Amino acid sequence: MQEVLAALLRLQELDQHIFRAQAELKRLPAERGQRLAEIERRVQKLADTRNEAQKLRVRIKELEDTSSAHRLRVRKVESEAASARQDMALLVAFQHEIRTLKREMNSCEEQGLELVGQAEALDKDATAQEAGLESEKQLFGEYDANVQGELAAAQKRVDELGAERKKRLTGAIPPEALTSYNRLLAAREGQALAELDGRACQACFIDVPANVVVRVQRGSELVPCPGCSRILFQRG
Repeated sequence: MQEVLAALLRLQELDQHIFRAQAELKRLPAERGQRLAEIERRVQKLADTRNEAQKLRVRIKELEDTSSAHRLRVRKVESEAASARQDMALLVAFQHEIRTLKREMNSCEEQGLELVGQAEALDKDATAQEAGLESEKQLFGEYDANVQGELAAAQKRVDELGAERKKRLTGAIPPEALTSYNRLLAAREGQALAELDGRACQACFIDVPANVVVRVQRGSELVPCPGCSRILFQRG
């Protein structure tokens, strides 16, 4: 059984390298996705800012059209009022309408000026956002190229290690021991075996019972840790 344990230790040394390389293959795309999502969020924010500015311009145009229509109406009413000087009631009505139209014109102009200021502020904000976004896109392009290189290197490493792993799967490891090892390897993130130092498991750091220590020292079986289930071993 000591030969089996030694073979499993050699296999785990390799498998830990494989797990680290596989972790890179998961981490790098995840980080890339997060950065890409942030760029997409900023793209949407820029679009929203521009849309808001465009809505303000549409509203400004509506106010300008309303003001122009009122101005034309004022001129017409003033002309009609000039022809109705003998009819005081009609003249008073015309004068009231003129005052009302001018108040509305002033209100439109004030709103328009305020909205122009808001639209200009949004335009300035959009320009700043666009500059920052272009810079971020350029940085992302460089980052993405690096990620692709790192992914290719990690995948090559996994393939090489996988080939080496097949070579190490010798007949020294019985099928049932290998099945147990592989299950623990997946469950314990690349560490299926744990050193027993004195009575302490160096993976989960519990003190194992004395009989477990004796069984490990005897070396006639694969002994699991009572705490983490990893296969225990002692260095000679």
